[in-house]
Amino acid sequence: MVENGFSNGSQNATVVRPVLLVDEAVYADYGGYLRRILVGLADLGHVAAVVCPGDIDAALLDFPTIEKIEHPALRLGIFNATNRRILLDRLKRFNPTVIHTFFPGQTELAAMLSEALEVPFVVTFHGRLRRFSRCRKPIFQARRLLAPSEVLVKHVSASFPSLRDRIDPVPIGSFVEETCACFVRVDRPASLIAVHPLDEVRLFEPLLAAVRHLALDGVELILVLMGSGKAEEAIRRQIRTLGLTPLVTIVPLMRPLRSVLAGADLFLHLKDRGQFNAQLLEAMGVGMAIAGANDPTSGLLKDGHTAALWDPTDELSIYGCLKRLLNQRDTARQLAQGAQAFLQQQCGVSTMIENIVNAYTAASQSAKDPSQAAG
Repeated sequence: MVENGFSNGSQNATVVRPVLLVDEAVYADYGGYLRRILVGLADLGHVAAVVCPGDIDAALLDFPTIEKIEHPALRLGIFNATNRRILLDRLKRFNPTVIHTFFPGQTELAAMLSEALEVPFVVTFHGRLRRFSRCRKPIFQARRLLAPSEVLVKHVSASFPSLRDRIDPVPIGSFVEETCACFVRVDRPASLIAVHPLDEVRLFEPLLAAVRHLALDGVELILVLMGSGKAEEAIRRQIRTLGLTPLVTIVPLMRPLRSVLAGADLFLHLKDRGQFNAQLLEAMGVGMAIAGANDPTSGLLKDGHTAALWDPTDELSIYGCLKRLLNQRDTARQLAQGAQAFLQQQCGVSTMIENIVNAYTAASQSAKDPSQAAG
């Protein structure tokens, strides 16, 4: 694995003590990325705490130097005031310098803690904002607004024009494996993985029809649909109807996802969901070839360079794209290696950590400057 080295902690002029507020939804999509933040901060000599629900399996956030705080401590809603008091007591003992939340999850809690503890808070936007989100108001108290892609930076700027001078681009960092997973073994059927909520039958129909045609052509493959959702049973019926039960399987989201992806060949991106696709980033990092719909929100997919793109509504487009990659394995490996090279240039972990620490420092400095009061 190629890891961008971190600086020695003793070189830091200012030590930050961030508190990361993590809810179940953020952890489900960005657990690996959050762990890299925590490990990077620890490597630089910064002490961090994580506030998260105690009923989620947040194993990726278990780290010896990280203080993990369960919130809410008492599960019943009647204890809301007590839970906040317990949390404030724990955080006062931790003595944070900045609060870091991830929109929309714990934004209101971050604003409350920021005011009570008299420390600034920053917000990371992984996706586009809903126009009438109730969590928009606390954003105006945030000292820095972070976004991982150019599209999301523009979106946040348009949503909060008065806060444009507080917005920082912070690409999500990923490690790149020294090897390329795509078709590393030629003695087995091609393995394809799609990680996506199973909420829309129509989204999967063209893909499943294309896989059926490939099977009729004699192409040996295995397709794993990883996820869950309200349309899962309907998608299973579709798989049975097309006679694809031996080739297509549905499994829940698996962790650690990266190790699962490292054993497969192609990653199928089915739809831009309006948020940064961290699973796609992991697939690129391990050296899977990417095929699928364009992903403008993340900005990771460049047709012919980091991915092979298709029209997600067109069965023939999907069939042609997959057949080309499955029959021309050298081409698929070249795409996978191109994606790995892109990540090394654009999405280094050490650069991400440096940008986050800079945002924390800038937030603390602006909080001391009355001229930069919230708009």
